[in-house]
Amino acid sequence: MNWFTLTGLLCTLGLSTGCQNPIRDPIDSVVDQVTTDRQEITKGRRQYPFALAQSGGELVTLVSTTDYLNGLIQRLARTTTTAFPWEIRLVNDSSINAWALPGGKMGVNWGLLDAVESESELVSVLGHEMAHSLERHGTGQQTMGSLVGLASTLIEIGLGDRAQTQTGQQLLSLGQGVIMGQYSQSNELEADREGVRLMVAAGFDPRGAMQMQEKLARLGSGGNSIAQKILGTHPVSRERLAAIQSVVAGYPASDQPESRDFQRMKAELSATRSALDLVTKARQDGGKKAWESALSHLAKAHAQRPGEPSFWRLQAELLVAAGRPGDAVEAALQVVNLAPDDPISEMLLGYCYDAAGDQANAQIARDRAKRLAQ
Repeated sequence: MNWFTLTGLLCTLGLSTGCQNPIRDPIDSVVDQVTTDRQEITKGRRQYPFALAQSGGELVTLVSTTDYLNGLIQRLARTTTTAFPWEIRLVNDSSINAWALPGGKMGVNWGLLDAVESESELVSVLGHEMAHSLERHGTGQQTMGSLVGLASTLIEIGLGDRAQTQTGQQLLSLGQGVIMGQYSQSNELEADREGVRLMVAAGFDPRGAMQMQEKLARLGSGGNSIAQKILGTHPVSRERLAAIQSVVAGYPASDQPESRDFQRMKAELSATRSALDLVTKARQDGGKKAWESALSHLAKAHAQRPGEPSFWRLQAELLVAAGRPGDAVEAALQVVNLAPDDPISEMLLGYCYDAAGDQANAQIARDRAKRLAQ
């Protein structure tokens, strides 16, 4: 049985884009004429559950860490004039990455939290992503026709009747794919400048931005796989490094000590790391079609964190791929119980019912997913 993922669907639809127009983005000058804050907010709200699922699934049991991240975002947001309802969620992915959708919805991988050595390094990445949202770079890509809206595409194709689409089974969230296509170099430089301005205005040391980019450049040159995702969408060039050094030099340094919340975040992540590493191993074994080994890793992860929907979602996907659709339905029902308002939960349940040959319940689940996604 083929192992389909939501990433596969997005790649089929051409949602991954390359770097465009490295000198200048002419579309930036007209974006404000084709969208409003309200439209940006609506777009991001609808895309959010699909983006979270595609990037690895939300981690919901690390409550202190999620609260800490949202506190940082609100602190940065107070330095802006845009009334976006800023929100950030923790993503079950070991790679170093963060992302922002239109309208202030954000995600950050636990791999990034593991990699940062200071609060200012972390804030530099969050500020950079906030800047992409504030400057509407994602909408600029869409206006150029380079990125199809996640929500509208998935509602139209992914949630459609299976008989009407060849991609109806490619609905799953395991792939940890790239949320956004590569931004242009001018977008990256603008986000760097604005991100540093945001972090300085919020009272953070701007040197963290330079230190983080230098760290990513070192990891990238060494072929470190955990850095490849963020480098794929935010490449660190010599020009960009020189530019960020120049920007940072224009602000005074700060010797602000690490907050206790940062230290608590690191402690909570460390306490959860064993379960997260088991999930990473399960994904790796799943990629090799070593289903029983993958499921064994997941069973151990469940024992440590039984209430994580993304763990159960992965288990349902693996069980379908292993030819055990009945067990997959039971795992998908666990996801629905843990995340009843998430359309992805119902999408997954519908997929598992389809695999089990229960078309009636599959359609009921798809209909619920459509209602939740609106």
